[in-house]
Amino acid sequence: MPRGKKAAPIEAATAERKKPGPKPLTEAQKKERAKQRAEEIKKAENMTPALILQYQGADVDLQELIERAKAAFKEQHKRTRITDLKLYFKPEERTAYYVVNESFDGKIEY
Repeated sequence: MPRGKKAAPIEAATAERKKPGPKPLTEAQKKERAKQRAEEIKKAENMTPALILQYQGADVDLQELIERAKAAFKEQHKRTRITDLKLYFKPEERTAYYVVNESFDGKIEY
């Protein structure tokens, strides 16, 4: 700011620009908003991201491949519980290899 000039008072400028604030909420509106926030929080905590693999123009839903790997394993090992599952993707072969319980392996094509 050049010397000798005084800045305009900030309070006067902001007082002219003030807009009325939001109207106070009623008790029913407050309860409804609290309910909406609680639902959003619950949904955010239980959120499962969609995992999509894109390769050479093809889209593959990784969650679907996980379910297919579980089903393929269960066809061969009906009484064995799945406690650990690892999927390895080879998009150039359009194949996913899986390892279940660090002992059993297999593959599924997509």
